[in-house]
Amino acid sequence: MKTIDTLVADMHEVIKGEGGWSWAVGSALGSNISLAANQRFGKPQEPRAYLSLSSIGTPCKRKLWYKVNKSDSSIPLNASTLFKFFYGDMIEELALAIAIAAGHDVKGQQDRLDVHGIKGHRDCVINGMTVDVKSCSSFAFKKFKEGTLREDDAFGYISQLSSYVYAGKDDPLVTNKTQGAFLAIDKQNGHICLDVHDFTEDLKTKEHEMLEAKDLVAGDIPSERYEPVPQSKSSPNTKLPMMCSYCEFKKECWPEARKFIYSFGPQYLVDVVYEPKVPEVPLDAE
Repeated sequence: MKTIDTLVADMHEVIKGEGGWSWAVGSALGSNISLAANQRFGKPQEPRAYLSLSSIGTPCKRKLWYKVNKSDSSIPLNASTLFKFFYGDMIEELALAIAIAAGHDVKGQQDRLDVHGIKGHRDCVINGMTVDVKSCSSFAFKKFKEGTLREDDAFGYISQLSSYVYAGKDDPLVTNKTQGAFLAIDKQNGHICLDVHDFTEDLKTKEHEMLEAKDLVAGDIPSERYEPVPQSKSSPNTKLPMMCSYCEFKKECWPEARKFIYSFGPQYLVDVVYEPKVPEVPLDAE
């Protein structure tokens, strides 16, 4: 019986063509990718206007409130972003297919979970451990590889995974009740790592975290929002912090922000002391 400790090494063997891959695995992979494409492209994607296991740890409480109470005010995702999300779907299916081919016990894919009335879908359980598959940039991959995600978790991944672990507390598929892991894939360079976390302490307060999130979205919008940051070391202009610049509710939360298109990408300026000599477009423009 294989253990999760050898997962990455065993996946590498399959990738090198040294055993495990079969027609059946490939056929199942093709079917799963086809299903994901149908779900992504078969109809317009609608905002998820509900509290989910993946969202309760969202660092910005205003974003969480908007998500549940004003989902229709979100900036629609453009085609390139939706296409990028599908990359993630395909990478997840491929990674799990390789794990299966490598002889590991992969079960519970996309099982529906419900805890305290908060619903969600976990990615899978591998060798009895709850696993969340993350396809990411090389920059983000470093956090998983070096085990530093807890120190810089802008998107609430730790809370997300610990919520899935908590939801599996009575699930017989989950034999490891205190740990969970991110199976991270560097989509730029093809690197793979397994980032295992002990959630013993997190689980003690997980019920409180969930109930607190339910109370938050049921109440009035939180007044606090992130502070703007300097556009650069030398500029008196300020811009939205990284979390806000990626947020689909920035137009609702920051109506005073202005979007300027630089050669390296957009910047969302708040206090414009010096007018940039680059094009300005509407905040919700693609």
